[in-house]
Amino acid sequence: MAPGEQAALLSAPRAADRDVPSVRSVVRLYAPFVGRSLRYLGIGESDVEDAAQEVFVVVLRRLDDFEGRSSLQTWLYGICVRIALAYRRKVSRRKEHVVDEPPAPSIPPPQPAKLEQEEARARLQRILEGLDEAKRSVFVLYEIERMPMKEVAEALGCPLQTAYSRHQAARKHVLGAFERQRRQEEA
Repeated sequence: MAPGEQAALLSAPRAADRDVPSVRSVVRLYAPFVGRSLRYLGIGESDVEDAAQEVFVVVLRRLDDFEGRSSLQTWLYGICVRIALAYRRKVSRRKEHVVDEPPAPSIPPPQPAKLEQEEARARLQRILEGLDEAKRSVFVLYEIERMPMKEVAEALGCPLQTAYSRHQAARKHVLGAFERQRRQEEA
């Protein structure tokens, strides 16, 4: 279709003997305009395609009612304004926060690795049960929680040297227990 024919077809006043343009031709000619309009009307980039689809659904339903009192582009812009307003209201109620890049997907470990991890955790728990509360607290805060020893001492209300001493005793106990378990498994 020649550009002159497009303009005549799409902007001519509606007459009883004139055919209404097809939705396909409206989409083909005005999709870029609709997308730009929606962006300028405040629709986020991630929602432009969905909002444009809603505009063209309205066009599909209402194109036969287009009276031609304005140009088709003006009529489409009015639809864009109403769709954009509805989208902005919807987005203001949305709880999600749009980010530029999605987070890295988390992949659960394979079953054997997960089982080994659970067994190691249970083994450590049994070993820690063999420590008195003071040594266990220092070991957990320093080795597992990675707190600086000065903060460990402050948290437990003991002198720094006492915290170091308890840590050394607890570490010796834990390493010795793991070594004994390893030897038992090898035997």
